[in-house]
Amino acid sequence: MKKIFKKLIFLFVCIVLCSGAGYKGTLPNINQQFEYKVPKTEVTKGLYKPIDDTEKKPTFKKVPRENQAYIDIILKKDKTSPYINDLNDVILILEKMQKCIEKNGSIQKFNAIASSIIDHADYMSKKYENSPERYYISFAKLQNIAQQARALATLRCESQVYIKYLTYQGEGQMYSQQNIDRQIQIFENELDNAIRIMKDSR
Repeated sequence: MKKIFKKLIFLFVCIVLCSGAGYKGTLPNINQQFEYKVPKTEVTKGLYKPIDDTEKKPTFKKVPRENQAYIDIILKKDKTSPYINDLNDVILILEKMQKCIEKNGSIQKFNAIASSIIDHADYMSKKYENSPERYYISFAKLQNIAQQARALATLRCESQVYIKYLTYQGEGQMYSQQNIDRQIQIFENELDNAIRIMKDSR
């Protein structure tokens, strides 16, 4: 009896399963609740268009690094010589002297600038004594203007001391204000000429 009963239950289950009977209707949409569990594969767009092998690729010429003229032009090498750099420094000092004379600057200021001119002339004389630069007109003009600056600075200093004791006869005439003014005017003209020559040399 038990065997028959088991066979009937088994037969009933088979009939139910094979007959397609079961839940009929629509299932609820649960995709949103489980969306976080679904792995996402993001497709990123490329920033650049891939090169098509059929397209013509650009060709670049090789840089002629062995050509020195090309390198000099492209790299824009500093062609300013040390002499020109030194000359530029001197021009600034000479222009200061120009302003000092134009504004009737004090003897102390004049002598300080004159001393700077003399120092630069001595420095360049030693630096370029065995170089071709010593034959330049600008070089000779600097040495000349330095000598004039020294002579005029000495004259102005001496005049302050000796004018009180010397008459305007003979040697005393040299320290008169008229003579000093004339010497300053000559020096100023030479100064203008020297600055122009030096600027043309650059």
